[in-house]
Amino acid sequence: MLQRNALELPSMQRRAYDLVARRRPSAATARLGGKVQYRLWQLATALGRRLPLRLSYGIARAAGSSAYYLWPRGRRSMARNYARVMPWASRREVRRIARRSLVNYCCYLIDFIRFPSLAPADFIADVAGEESFHALDAALARGKGVIVVCMHFGNWDLGAGATAARGYPLTVVAETFADPRLNKMVVDSRQRLGMAVVKMERAGPSLLRALKQNGILALLIDRPIAGDGVKVQFFGEEVEVPAGPARLALRSGAIVVPTAFPRLKRASLAVSTLADFEIMPAETGNKPADIQRLTQAIMDSHERFVRAYPDQWYMFREMWPETRR
Repeated sequence: MLQRNALELPSMQRRAYDLVARRRPSAATARLGGKVQYRLWQLATALGRRLPLRLSYGIARAAGSSAYYLWPRGRRSMARNYARVMPWASRREVRRIARRSLVNYCCYLIDFIRFPSLAPADFIADVAGEESFHALDAALARGKGVIVVCMHFGNWDLGAGATAARGYPLTVVAETFADPRLNKMVVDSRQRLGMAVVKMERAGPSLLRALKQNGILALLIDRPIAGDGVKVQFFGEEVEVPAGPARLALRSGAIVVPTAFPRLKRASLAVSTLADFEIMPAETGNKPADIQRLTQAIMDSHERFVRAYPDQWYMFREMWPETRR
């Protein structure tokens, strides 16, 4: 269950996003896919770190626009998602926001590629929101840790890097990939930023340990789940999302902080910080109801973030598959 709540590799080809096929690949196919992922990421890294930032963003925007028009299934899924997020918008506006979302995601990939070349001071300077870090200090003063819950939105990795650069004890969860070289690239990249990286398959005990040590745990929550999560309302319709953040919070007493890092300018690394520190876990003796109530509060906060910046939410498959129109 907790394995699904991870800060994942930003890769347009990764299996977790299931962009190409819905079936689980065979072992041989997975190995081949892992090698392809590694070579593609290796090539993108070599280019992204050598080209000027503006040129890199220009290539990312062209790639995102091209992918939008060349990917009919993803285009249809995005259109349905954004039609629900923006019910007042015309079809043309929905399509425009969907395309911009894919473009913004490609720009995020450029940012991730360039992270190793940034100094800690760069991360701190590029993440606005000093008041949020003051609130984080107050939350940690309780001594029970903090669970930061993000979505695939804006530049969550930049926010994580800035948090680690400020000296906060931050734990993230890493997906295990078929190619060990790709695994090493991802883990090394995050460890160099000062994050503690936990393997997805061994996440459970390590996550509780991080909270007991009054650390910060960062999790993602917007991957749809069938039969292994909790049902909540999101933009007026029921959707099932991971219950892991709420379970951990109720078990540890940690404060839950829904957080987002939207990009401030079109061709800039800088982001702002949106964080809701008003959510507190509360046990009533009815564990399923407590989990549902806390998860609903998390998703309510993220609904506000997505409404404010819809083109920075990266959901490229259907968030509401049971209500397909």
